[in-house]
Amino acid sequence: MTEPRDKLMPLGAAIRQHVRPGMHLHFASSPSRSNAAIRELARAFRGSRPEFTLSATGFHSMAHLLAILRLGRIYMSCFFGDNYPTPRPNPLYGELVAAGVELEHWSLFSYVSAFRAGALGHSYALTNSLSGTTLGDELAYKGRFFEVSDPRAANKTIGLVSAIRADIAFVHAAAGDRFGHAVASPPYSEGFWGALGAEAGVIVTVDHLVDSAVCRKYAEWVGIPAHRVLAICHEPFGAHPQPSYVAARGPNLAGYQDDFEHYELWRRMATDASLFAEFSRKVLDAEDGSLGYRQFVGEARLESLRAPGAATISRRPLQDLPHPTAAAERHLSANDRLVVLAARTICRRVVERGYRTILAGIGVSFTAARLAKWMLDRRGVPVEVMVETGMADVECGPTAHPFLLASLNMAQAGRLSSVEEVLGTSTCGSQNACLGVLGAAEIDQGGNINSTRLPSGQLLVGSGGANDIASSCREVVAVVKCERARLVPKVHYLTSPGKVVLQIATERCVLSRESAGHSWTIRDLYPTAKSLSDAVREIKSHCGFALADTAPTDWGEAAGADELLALEAMGRDGPEPTQAPPLGGG
Repeated sequence: MTEPRDKLMPLGAAIRQHVRPGMHLHFASSPSRSNAAIRELARAFRGSRPEFTLSATGFHSMAHLLAILRLGRIYMSCFFGDNYPTPRPNPLYGELVAAGVELEHWSLFSYVSAFRAGALGHSYALTNSLSGTTLGDELAYKGRFFEVSDPRAANKTIGLVSAIRADIAFVHAAAGDRFGHAVASPPYSEGFWGALGAEAGVIVTVDHLVDSAVCRKYAEWVGIPAHRVLAICHEPFGAHPQPSYVAARGPNLAGYQDDFEHYELWRRMATDASLFAEFSRKVLDAEDGSLGYRQFVGEARLESLRAPGAATISRRPLQDLPHPTAAAERHLSANDRLVVLAARTICRRVVERGYRTILAGIGVSFTAARLAKWMLDRRGVPVEVMVETGMADVECGPTAHPFLLASLNMAQAGRLSSVEEVLGTSTCGSQNACLGVLGAAEIDQGGNINSTRLPSGQLLVGSGGANDIASSCREVVAVVKCERARLVPKVHYLTSPGKVVLQIATERCVLSRESAGHSWTIRDLYPTAKSLSDAVREIKSHCGFALADTAPTDWGEAAGADELLALEAMGRDGPEPTQAPPLGGG
C-alpha cells in the first residue's frame, strides 16, 4: 500500500514553493481566514510588485496588510474597511483606487455562488441578486454578471455570475494532520468552494497539529480532500486577531477569541506610517515571522484569549439594574432613540406579516434586532435572529456580544451552518419568511440603499450581504439617521435595490409606505419638547425626498422603562473603540 505523502512544511517554504507573481490568491473565510498566510505572503513579496489578484469576503483588520504593501492589482471582495465595532470606511482603500488599483465589489451570496460554480466546473452560477443596481452594472461591465432571457418565459430574465477560480486558496483550520486532512468547525461562512475550485490547490494553516485518527474521528468537519492540499502549515494563533472557534462537541482543542483591541490596532496601522514601520520591523523583518508575530502581540496576551472567561460577557440581569429615571427617558441619546424606533418597527412588521426570521446587519442594526427579539419574546411571538455568515437562532440577551460576528455569538447560536444556508436559503430562498434589517449611508425615495461610494468619490464599505437581502427577502427595515445627507433624492451609487424597503427607522420617526412606488408617511413620531407641527416640519427639512402630506396627529410613545433596562442590559450601543495595545504585546 502506498504511504500517504507528508505535506507538513513551514508556511514560508510553502509560499516560496507554490506562489508566483500574477497569481489569483484567495483567502477563504471559514469563518476565520489565514492571517498567518497574509503575513507570510507580505514577508515574501514586500518591496516588489507581484500584481496579484486578491480575493476575500472582507478586506479588514490584518487583510489591510495586503493593501498597505500594494501587493494586489485587483482586490475582489464584498467589504472594504473596518467592521469593528461598526462598519467604517478606511481611507486606505480610497488611496488604492486613486493609485489605479482595481477594487471589484461583490455581494456576499453572488460571490460565494461564483466560487461554488468554479468548484463544480460550471461556467456560471444563477443569482437573484445584482439586477438593477450599480453594483450589478459594474460587474456586468467586467464580464462577471449577465442577464439572459428565461428559456421558459420570454418576458423574464435570469441572472448569471461568471465562475471564479483562484490559482491558490489559503484556508485556516483548528487542526490538521501532516498528510493534508484539516478539521474546521462550523459556522463555515463562505464554505470551502474557493478552496475546492483552486486551480493549483490549497495551503492550509492550522492551530494544532494532530494525529490522523483525530481527523478521521471528526470526518464530517474535514471539508477539503487531502489530495487538493498542497501544504499543511502549523501556525498557532494563525487566525489572530480573528478567533478560531471550535464547537463544544468537537475535538478537545483550545480555540481562542477575537482580539478586539488588535482590530483597532490594524485600523490605526493602515493610516499611521510610523506605527506600521514598527510592526514591519518586529514582524516582517524577523528571521522567524511566526515567532516574531507572537512576540509582537505578546505570548501572555495570546494565551489569555484561550481562557474561558474571554468568551463571556458579564452583565447584571435586568432585575438588578437601577430603575431608569424620568430624566433618563427624556434625554435618551439619538442613537438609542434610533434603536428603540427600529426595534418597535421590526416587532410591528413581524407581528403584522408573520415573519419567522430576522437577518440582522452589523452595528446598530444588530442592536435593534436584539431589542426586538427581547420584545417579541415577552409577547410570546417566536422569531429567530440570524447572521449571514452562518449563525441562526442567535442569542440576543445580555450574554450576547454586541459585535455580531464575535466567536461568543457562534458559541451561543442554536444552529451553525454557512452563507449558503443562512443567506442563500433562510434569507433569500423560495420559502423564506425573513425580515432584513439594514443600515445605509444613503437611502432615496425608492428605498434604494447606497453603502459603496459617496458623490464626493469617498469609498464606503460595500455591500456585504445587503444586496442579496434586499433583492430576495420578504421585506427590509432600513435603519438610518434622519439627515439630509442620508435621506437623499437619488442615491449616488445603488448598492441594494429598494423594492422591499417599506420602513425607514430614524431617531426622529419612522417613514413607512405600503409598497414600492407609494409615498412615504411619517409615523411613530418620537416625542420632543417641540410642538407637533414643528417636529414634522423639522423632519421634512432633514429629508431630501418628498413625504406624503398626511401628518401624524399625535406623538408616538417615549422609550419605556423596560426598553431602557433592556438596552442597558445589552450594553446599549455596543463596545466603544478601545485604546490599541502597545506594540510589543501587553
